[in-house]
Amino acid sequence: MAASETPTLVSGDKAVAVAGTAEALAATQRVRSVTIVAKDGNTGRVYVGGADVASSTNGGLQAGDVLTHSTASGWLDLADIYVDAGVSGEGVDYYGVKA
Repeated sequence: MAASETPTLVSGDKAVAVAGTAEALAATQRVRSVTIVAKDGNTGRVYVGGADVASSTNGGLQAGDVLTHSTASGWLDLADIYVDAGVSGEGVDYYGVKA
């Protein structure tokens, strides 16, 4: 495997500035898989989905909950994953594997 194809880990965090407003998880970054962890200090739920994600879209993640998504072929773009929060300033950490 060429060095440019060696899987590497990317990580970061995302805090939602204003509750009820979906924000992209990160800038454009292609990954094969991503794990999203609701921050331990969250007091409300965080919601993960597409650009239309909201508290009515899914049950959300409580502090410490983990969501993992991967693809066997193709890519996930972190800019296409959105996060919303029930409390302003709360959010998630994320870890992705890119090749």
